[in-house]
Amino acid sequence: MAGFAGFQDAVKRVIQTQNSFVPFEKSIKHPGSDDASEQVNDKMEDLKTTISPPAAVFPAINNHNLLNNNKPSRPFNASFQKIVKKVVQKQNVTAANFAKKRVLYPTKPKSSVQKVPVLGGTPITADTAVALRNRVFGSADLVCPALSEWLGQSFAFNEEGTPQGYSLKTQKVSTRGMAMCVQGYILKHLLFVRRGPKVVGDPALLLRATTKGQEEALVGAMSDILWKAGDRQKAILCLTQDDIHLRDSTNYQSDGCTERIHTFEFKKQDELTFNLKKYLFEFMSEEGDGMLLLLYSVVLSRGFSKITEDQGGEDSPLVATNGSIHPCLATLLLTGRATAYLHNGIMYEGSEDTMAKPKTGILTRGEVGLLVWRRLEGGGGGVVGEGVVGSRLKTPSLPVWVTRCNDVYGILFNPNKDLTRDYHAENRFDLYYYSSTSSQSQTTIITIDTRNQTTKDEYQLHPMENLIHTKWQGADVSWNGATPYV
Repeated sequence: MAGFAGFQDAVKRVIQTQNSFVPFEKSIKHPGSDDASEQVNDKMEDLKTTISPPAAVFPAINNHNLLNNNKPSRPFNASFQKIVKKVVQKQNVTAANFAKKRVLYPTKPKSSVQKVPVLGGTPITADTAVALRNRVFGSADLVCPALSEWLGQSFAFNEEGTPQGYSLKTQKVSTRGMAMCVQGYILKHLLFVRRGPKVVGDPALLLRATTKGQEEALVGAMSDILWKAGDRQKAILCLTQDDIHLRDSTNYQSDGCTERIHTFEFKKQDELTFNLKKYLFEFMSEEGDGMLLLLYSVVLSRGFSKITEDQGGEDSPLVATNGSIHPCLATLLLTGRATAYLHNGIMYEGSEDTMAKPKTGILTRGEVGLLVWRRLEGGGGGVVGEGVVGSRLKTPSLPVWVTRCNDVYGILFNPNKDLTRDYHAENRFDLYYYSSTSSQSQTTIITIDTRNQTTKDEYQLHPMENLIHTKWQGADVSWNGATPYV
């Protein structure tokens, strides 16, 4: 472009110079003579030397164009100026187009998550910090291995726009249980809650979540979980600030997170959702403790006394010594109550002669279900401790089930909401399966066929197929070419 600019300047100077001189044809005494031809040629050579245009810019100009049988068709300076003006205009357009192609426009960032300073809130007290650590991990006077498993763990999605863009990825097996419970509500918001004219009905496209879709679904999922834990009346959100509010003592050892917490209480879910979105960085930052903050928020939203009541008066930690979540914590995340029993309603244990002890199970139908199966010691399979899973978890309002197979968590789901509403839809259908294992690089779809139910030998089947049979007994299960896994 520098060459064109210099060329244009030279041409403009020539035009200005010509306008100030008498047309050179008039200076030729005898146009038809040899002297005239030599003068014209000299003039042409002078002009070519002055502006040095590219050879392809001008058409051929020769003696015939200028003199044409000793009779010039038009004054040379007018003809030359007209040609030059056309070239200049053409070059101006070309330069403008070139400039337009070179303009760089700012684009919107893929992620709206930004680090926002946490202001306000109530600093955590020593009593609350000790109670949290004891209730969740079983100790506050030392940083136990279970707590170490949770520190530095945050929520992260698989790559946006891919077939697994809907799914959370976990670095450690210990936090997978909580991640899959949150995943259930993420699927709720991706597949069944989204509204608006731009919503695409194709499930495959909905599951290829964009970065914005991932973030909105995570915010909605955490909001639902916290609001249920607070009996739909309140929720407490835990966020961290730089200030440290308690020091090491005989009762408490610092972990880098708990002592920096500020709590925020909300009476409306809309306000809770707004602040979750505002401070989403706290839960998704790679250097943060997002999972631990959500866990603490759920526990405080439910309250220590209610969790003890849900557990039948027991005070067992919500996280096991290996860092995996206790079954009570799974039901707290899914239903808002930390019960160890999965049957419907209340059952009484004891005889007529003794005081019957109530066992409170699932009181209402869940949005997200739960299926459990584990190989028992000595053979056979079933559910230990929690009893039989009732229909309120087996048949949730949405076709999404958190799975716990041999104590490994995953999730089964179907994008068709009618699957849990119309039994005809359960004749033959597909289920997506995801468990956040590092070996799962492609989408796994399991086909369930209940039309020809037969008795199956559980010892000949994969554990996941036994788990599926707790819901669809005797059904044929096809992995569609994939190798079965948990």
